[in-house]
Amino acid sequence: MADFKTHLIGAAAVSGVAATSLMLAGVAAHQHVMTYFVLGTAGGLLPDVDSKSSVPFRVAFNLLAVICAFLMVLHFSGHYSLLELTIVWTVCFAGIRYGLCPLFVNMTVHRGLVHSIPAGIIAGLISVILASRGLGFPAAHAWLCGLFVFLGFAVHLLLDEMYSVNLFGMKLKRSFGTAFNLGSLKNPLGTMNMYLAIIGLYYLAPSPQPFLAQLANPEHYRQLLSRLWPGSGWFDGLFAPLLGAV
Repeated sequence: MADFKTHLIGAAAVSGVAATSLMLAGVAAHQHVMTYFVLGTAGGLLPDVDSKSSVPFRVAFNLLAVICAFLMVLHFSGHYSLLELTIVWTVCFAGIRYGLCPLFVNMTVHRGLVHSIPAGIIAGLISVILASRGLGFPAAHAWLCGLFVFLGFAVHLLLDEMYSVNLFGMKLKRSFGTAFNLGSLKNPLGTMNMYLAIIGLYYLAPSPQPFLAQLANPEHYRQLLSRLWPGSGWFDGLFAPLLGAV
């Protein structure tokens, strides 16, 4: 199984190339490229949240607790005093960090259902909903946010599968097939619940039509192809401002 550094670098590399490609194709605005890159990199660490000793697990639940606590404060900010809002923040943070977190640990097994493709789809759909409903992003932008979370998640799973192959001996390790999978035959109820969650989250998400329309636009592909190779010379004009100043 790949380690933390490999997952981080792999997800960052793929997300960086994908986000830059979207910008060159005219799909993503310049100011959104870093957002997609960060989301893709974070998605590459998400599958390890089912390991209570992992860095992603600790970071994920601490961030989740803080973000949810502040969202609750923002929701009730027009109704309660500062002291009451502080209590709301504290209760929400403690409930997630010291209530939900131990419950999650007891209910999950490392490289269990969380290490699967449907779990990645769920993470992506949750990101779409949060971006759309929570942050007010346009539908196309929200779906791209979710796509990058899933992309990073999928990179993590693929890296784990690649590390399950002994290339020198051309043998498969026992862990092969436990990461990039569609569920678990050993846990059919849990697998079914994940697919039901996907259906429910999809209906809560905004319409994907604006996002699909962007993907289907041939002009974006023509624009990307025109930017794959230098049009005139390599790094043409790169040093012109410096030479002009001299």
